[in-house]
Amino acid sequence: MEPQICACCGQPFLPRPQVPDQSFCSKPACQRERRKAWQRQKLQDDPLYRENQQDAQKAWRERNPDYSRKYRSLNPVYVTRNRQQQRSRPVTGNALDIEEKNVSMWPGGLPAGLYRIRGVQPTGDAKMDVWIVELSPVCDDCPCKTDACKDRT
Repeated sequence: MEPQICACCGQPFLPRPQVPDQSFCSKPACQRERRKAWQRQKLQDDPLYRENQQDAQKAWRERNPDYSRKYRSLNPVYVTRNRQQQRSRPVTGNALDIEEKNVSMWPGGLPAGLYRIRGVQPTGDAKMDVWIVELSPVCDDCPCKTDACKDRT
């Protein structure tokens, strides 16, 4: 059997004869990465596996309700670093909060009206399930309705 290159560490290794398409070597770190990659793929492809994992996590949280409080009390460095990171993040509203608000009542003074919404690339701190958008006012009586009206001030 020919040596293979490990998909994790990039080092050559001899695959086991029982596993001819082996792509990870036997180092513990590489095996850990192989298992993580398998689980990521399984969570993405298998709804039953994903549901089972969610149920198991929920059961664990119910058995260990004060885990987070204990962890924070035993790891003050973590608490301090987490607070500093939260302060450095930009303040944004929760997606659910935004959906529930009436546009005419936003505190920023955004009046009710016709707007064009355009998706914007999220920053590194944005969650994957949140849309970041830009709102541009469109004049009701403007015939073009393709761009923010320049006459409106």
